[in-house]
Parts: sequence; structure tokens; C-alpha cells
Amino acid sequence: MTRTAHFLVNTLALKRGGLVKAVRERANALAADGSMSNVKIAVLAGQPRLQLDVDELKRDGHLHQDVTAYSILYSLDSSSVDKRSPFEIEKGSGITVFPTGTSGREFRHFRDGIYEKYVRLDPVGRIEVVEYFNEARFRYQRDEMDETGSVARTLTYQPGSASPTVQRFFGKDTACFLTIWQTPGNPNWGVSFVHGENPRSFATMGALYKFAFERVLKDEAAPAIVSEFRENLPNLPRENVDDIVSSLRHPNLLKVMTAHSNHLQPPYVSGSATSVNWTRAGKNLDAWDRLVVLTSAQKSDLSSQFGHGDIMKVIGQVAPEASAESAIVDPYRIVLVARIHAKKRLDEAMRVFAHVAAAEPRARMEVFGFGYKDAEEDSLADLINELGIKDSVKFMPFTNNPAEIYGSALVTLLTSASEGFPLILLESMGHGVPVAAYDANYGPRDVINNGQNGFLLPFGANEAMAEKILELMKNPAQRDAMKSVCRETLEKFSKSHFVENWVEVFSAEPRPNRVVGNTIGPVVSEVKEVAPGELEFLSNGPLSAELGLILVNREGVDVASAEPINAGAWILSVEESRPGRILDVFATTNDGSLRKRVEFGRMEAKAVGGWRIYETLHGCLSLKRM
Repeated sequence: MTRTAHFLVNTLALKRGGLVKAVRERANALAADGSMSNVKIAVLAGQPRLQLDVDELKRDGHLHQDVTAYSILYSLDSSSVDKRSPFEIEKGSGITVFPTGTSGREFRHFRDGIYEKYVRLDPVGRIEVVEYFNEARFRYQRDEMDETGSVARTLTYQPGSASPTVQRFFGKDTACFLTIWQTPGNPNWGVSFVHGENPRSFATMGALYKFAFERVLKDEAAPAIVSEFRENLPNLPRENVDDIVSSLRHPNLLKVMTAHSNHLQPPYVSGSATSVNWTRAGKNLDAWDRLVVLTSAQKSDLSSQFGHGDIMKVIGQVAPEASAESAIVDPYRIVLVARIHAKKRLDEAMRVFAHVAAAEPRARMEVFGFGYKDAEEDSLADLINELGIKDSVKFMPFTNNPAEIYGSALVTLLTSASEGFPLILLESMGHGVPVAAYDANYGPRDVINNGQNGFLLPFGANEAMAEKILELMKNPAQRDAMKSVCRETLEKFSKSHFVENWVEVFSAEPRPNRVVGNTIGPVVSEVKEVAPGELEFLSNGPLSAELGLILVNREGVDVASAEPINAGAWILSVEESRPGRILDVFATTNDGSLRKRVEFGRMEAKAVGGWRIYETLHGCLSLKRM
């Protein structure tokens, strides 16, 4: 059985963080290997120009040609006819246009001296965004175009608000198929309305996403969905991705959770408190078939706290191809690859470098990463000035060419307080560049062999780290030896091993006793009549010896119950009943800690012993007297 894999991200583009890059690399590896016929990336946010972003990623080799990317919100468009046409800006007398910014693609439009529109073009000259302003220069509307230049989303604002109050999504027939409301001044998305032949409204975004995914999956025989992150988002403020995936209904859906980052709260070490969303995830592991973690250390910590070690599997990052180029090492060039975020602790990197620069004035550090123009970025700038290293630290422009980052570097510095398994460890070593890292959870200790392919020191040991780097600057023989070991390290994280492990995950069947909300998975594989008034319910694989079955009538009265016998079946006596009477099937435990409706799964609806075995509208197993 070949599954269709759906990997979930919020947005998909080249300039994104490590999680999106890791998802792209995983999808690329599986698609290139050919072991899976369908590899898809589902985008949650409203990304009207997704197709253009995907085309660019594929054209530049960052996304495999066989990977399909789709917008889950735009999948709600039921258009059968494409009526789109490029949006055109009104021209005529009284209208004057002024360029703005430095890109050459942004313009202000005035009518009779009043600022009316802001227009941004994409690099090939298509209209990308149009914003509308009233006479007081307050924005009241924003139109976003799709790949054809047609309006795909319109945002409506109250004067002076940075957040819209209404979002409208337009389909290929140019009609609005989705409306989302927001509270004035609040970035969080709220109530939504799906238009068309069967209009629906949803109180939360989680409910909307659940509806959309079940529509996408209903025609797939064997889908798998991978939940990649726990964070709450403006477009998913009350739930998170775990909540959506765990609640999805499909008879053969494999549900996989991943641990991309550290699950702990500061100081992010074993024994620290668990983050709120990870606590919720850990308590709901019954709902999942697999939890894929990046390191054995994290698996140990998670399983010791939440149990369910049997569903956890360790699959590290996939190593990039080792660089064939052999750049001449610049012994004074240190690189840092990290966004400016509290968890990345760039302040520690600056303190390390300050000690290096004090001993070796020729040293310089190049920082590759983006900031958020926030207090963290301001604080870092202040620290750089305070340490007196402003002239030696350079923030580099974005590049997607790893050779430009690592090529001639002496060492890559990694001072994060919290990681899952940073890909930069393998990227750096693929260019023969050792990594100097703090021994933070998780990842560095899984890759770095201290003194051989890098340096691994306790968190905060910035002076000792600087001493190691200074020794490396002075020792060409050590640099050559480390370069060789770095390249050998990649063999432990080969693409073939990575793909083999993920294919194994996707080859599994959904756990029959997976618990989701008020239901348990399809623990019953078949129902047979063994004697008049007695039905045998065969178990769907090995189950807990304490799991029993109960038949409950619609009045809420238990009419039959049985504990498992013969290691895989339940025998239940069903009394003669009037035609049309319905009995619902529940699973329970002896101690009463569990009482859940049984899902129908992939059973065949049929008549057995005068009872109709059927699937309810909610996907559960019930019996109806014929």
C-alpha cells in the first residue's frame, strides 16, 4: 500500500525558517527516491501567490518537480469555470503616479491631489498588491492577486487599524467562496463562512481547517498527515495543527506528529517544565499513530514524561550532499547562521566573538539570518556596541547558496539555548567546516565529536569556546584533520537511511486503538454470527487485554458487554428487538477509565444475524435491527 503524504506548513517560500526548510528537504528526498508516489505540502495561511512561489522553488532546485504544494484554504474553491483576468489600474485625467521605495516596483497613485492607491508590482511587472486609502490617508482595503494577476483575496480595514476586520477569498470563477471575520485591532482570525451550494459557518479556524482537510482527503485511499509544529498562529489562534490533525476523520488516515524543536521551557534542559502546547500534545498521544523525533535524547525525555515510547521513532535530519568544492580556508572568518530570536541566543555568540576579537583583531564574524525589527534585535545591536565589536560583525544579505555561507569559513558558531536538531550542523560539515556549539538540547551532541569535527562546550562557556576557536585559527594541521572528519560525519545521516526510515513510518497501518475525542479507532475488523442471538466481534490486531466492548441503545442503556476472549474477539449476546432499533458500539476498560465510541474503519456494511452492521454519519460502528 502506497500512501499519499501531506506535510503541513503555514507558508511556503524560500525565505523561511528551519522548519519549512526541513519539510522541503524531507519532501524532496521522498519524491526523488520514488518510494512514494504522492508527496504533498499543504499550506495553511492565505497565500494567494502560492503557485508562483512554488514555480520559483522548483525552477531554482529548492523543491522537487514531483512534490505537489497546495493551499488548504483555496481548496475550498469549487469553481468549475476559470473566469480570471489580470486586474487593471484605472488611468485617466486627474491621476498622477509617483514611485516610492527603492525597488522600482512600488507606486503611489493620486487623484486630484488626494492619495488614493498604493500599487506594488512583482519582479516581472504583474500587479501583486493594491491598497486603497480614503481622503484622510487611512487604508480601508487591500487586494492581493494570484498568479494570473486576478484578485484572490481582499482585506477590509477600519480606519487606522493594522489588522483587517474582514477577509474575502475569491475563486477561479471570481466569486467569493470564503469570508473570515476578525475583531477590530486583533490579528487573530475568527468566525468563517464558506459560500456556495452548501454554505457552512465555523466558530473557530480549527473547525474550518478540519472541514477543509476532510474534503481534500475523502477521495484518497491511504492518506497520511504530518503535524509539524505546535505553535498558535494568528490564522489558528484557539487551536493548533495537532488539534486539527488529531480530530480528522478518515477510515485509513495515518496521523504522524513530529518534534522539530525543543519541547521544554527555559532553561530547556532535561527536567525543565514542558511548554504548554507540548504538554497538551503529550497528554493526547493516544490520538496518534507515530511521533517522529530528531534525537534519541528527546525521545527519552518525552517517553519518560508522557509514556507511549512504542509509537516514537527517531529520524534525524537528512545530510546535504558534501560540497565538491574545496575552498581555501580564511582562518579569521567565523560564520553564524541563525535568525535573531531569543532561543537562538545570539547574545552568547557575540560574547564568544568578543573574546576572540580581543585576542585576534583580524577576526570577523558574518551573520546569516533575519530579524523581526523587534526588541530582541534592538537589544542585540546595543550589545554589539557595548562589546566594541561593531566593526568586526557583519550582517549579511540573504543567500540560498550554502557555499557562500560556509565555503571559506574557519568555523560555524552555534550558541542556541534550544534546538530540535539544527540542519546547519550538517550543512556546515558538508563544506568541511567544523561547528563550535554549546551542548544544548537537542542535536549538537548527536553530531559533534568534541575536538574532532567541532567543539562541544557547556552552555555559557563563552570564554572557553573562544579559546578553542583561537587555537583552530593558529593550527592549519588541526583544520585539515577536522575538515576530513566533518565530511565523514555526513555518512551517519545519509539520504538513503533517512528515506528508508520515513517510508517505514508511512508503511504502517493506523493504530486500531487510537483514541480521538469521544471515539476510539476501528478496534473491530469484522462481525459474525456464532449462534442465534450471539455476535462475534473480531479485533483489529493485537489490543490491550483490558479492552472490552459494550452495546448501548439510543436511550443510553447498556444492553450487552464482553471482555476479550481467545486473544482477539468479543462475544456479545443481543436480545430480540423491534425492527429499527439501533445499538451503538463502545469500547471500555475494566477500571472505567475509558469509554469511547468505536470507529467503523474499513469494514464492509452488511447484514449479520438479523442486524445491519453500518457506519454512522460520524464514522462510528452501529447495529440496526432489520
